[in-house]
Amino acid sequence: MDDPTRASLPDSDPAPPVPESIKPDDTPPDADLSPLPPEYQAVVRRLQAEVDRATTALDRLQAENERLRRRVAELERRPAVRPDATPLVLDDNPGALRDRISAFIEAIDAYLDNGADGAPNTSSSPDSP
Repeated sequence: MDDPTRASLPDSDPAPPVPESIKPDDTPPDADLSPLPPEYQAVVRRLQAEVDRATTALDRLQAENERLRRRVAELERRPAVRPDATPLVLDDNPGALRDRISAFIEAIDAYLDNGADGAPNTSSSPDSP
């Protein structure tokens, strides 16, 4: 990636996966909390729900990071575009596009051929004596 036309990307330091020891599957939602004092049972249930939501969010974000990492790698494999260039991307079939351009060229040629016969002389400009 020594190409000066490409922006440099930070080094990838992916977060490690969520340890299995804190996955929400360890404690089922209907776990027996009776050994806990009643005033703590509701707090523990809320904490378990928060941990479940956080774990789900972490898994989703890690999957998104991996998808983005693959996309960046794919984009880096593409040829570099000079910063002073305008890339032209066409979704048309190249043969169909060539035919359309040829038809435009023929139409312009026909117009110029027909217009040259009856066109006024444009060689003299209003500035010329």
